[in-house]
Amino acid sequence: MYRSRTCCFPLLMLFVLLSFPHHVHGASIHGAAIKVALLSPDDSKFWQMVAGFSEAVADDLGIELTVHTDHKRNRFSYRTLLASVLARDDKPDYVIFMAKEMVTGNMLQMAGQAGVKVLTFNTDIPESESDALGDPRVTMPHWIGHVAPDNRLAGKQLADFLLAAAKSLSRDATKERWGAIALSGTHDSSAAKDRDLGLEDALADNTLQLYQLVYANWNEQEAADKTRRLIKRYSNPDIVWSTSDGMALGAIEALEKGGLTPGVDVVVGGIDWEPRALEAIHEGKLSVSLGRHFMGGGLTLLLLHDYHNGYDFAGSPDNSLRYQFEIASRENLTQIKKVLKPENWRTVDFRRLSPVYNPAIRNNRLSANQLMDQFISQLVVARDAPE
Repeated sequence: MYRSRTCCFPLLMLFVLLSFPHHVHGASIHGAAIKVALLSPDDSKFWQMVAGFSEAVADDLGIELTVHTDHKRNRFSYRTLLASVLARDDKPDYVIFMAKEMVTGNMLQMAGQAGVKVLTFNTDIPESESDALGDPRVTMPHWIGHVAPDNRLAGKQLADFLLAAAKSLSRDATKERWGAIALSGTHDSSAAKDRDLGLEDALADNTLQLYQLVYANWNEQEAADKTRRLIKRYSNPDIVWSTSDGMALGAIEALEKGGLTPGVDVVVGGIDWEPRALEAIHEGKLSVSLGRHFMGGGLTLLLLHDYHNGYDFAGSPDNSLRYQFEIASRENLTQIKKVLKPENWRTVDFRRLSPVYNPAIRNNRLSANQLMDQFISQLVVARDAPE
């Protein structure tokens, strides 16, 4: 059974949220729609999920959302994509984009010069720029906030789960250390860097031994090729830790071709809640996937909508909001699959989570983590939409 952290919410709050009346999707009670541009850094399955969930939330809130995708997948083309959006005659009111190494400050400046407000999301501000940029609304008033998952904690949680799984499979009662290989994303990804730091945190007690970490550029085939070489070099490790599900699936392919059985000889885990990864969990090949951050775009839109309508999300010292990942394993797979069904996103009325539409929650503002819990809780209890 999926156990959300929202189980400790007052029953009255849960009643208020679930009893909110249904509405016609896309309707707005506040005049002209807010125009928002969301910049997707690539066209991967994960970012398609981000876009799809964001569109469902935007439709409920009466937001005119346009998703722009960077098909070249690098920080410079991402900056160019923003420039093209800002150069349009019909500029958006707000832009949502992911913080990338060495271009985030420049992108924020570009938006400010164009008179467009910004919410950054999905990854922390790169360390190389965070000191110079400071916090949202301090030196750049148009940068109204930042919303991101705790990637460093996720890296540690993933390692801890895989270590426990490897121990449970071990037939050697005297074994004291378990060897791991690690697949990271790209050198310019703050998400990958933070998850890598989480892996380092997990190494502190010396039970887990990291043989080698390699960059596979978020690419499944590259991950398969590098895993194939690593399992030969290190004589079949106990664990494959991956910063994404796509790379974890590539590792599974390499393990199988190398004569190993994932989930038996080697435990594999990733991050993203990709549908194929959940199928691999069902088959026993993938031990775990951490996720729910695909809903981060929808969360950011909800906060932006409330801000625009006079219910500012500010309150933390630096106007940044953080939420945690959730674990998907065989124990809660049915519930997580329901959360991932795009047709179910349309059955939930996301207005009930906005104080603009729901006066009953104006004095009970929810944190980013609690809002993500509510997204999941309501999708889990929602009646399945027809296929």
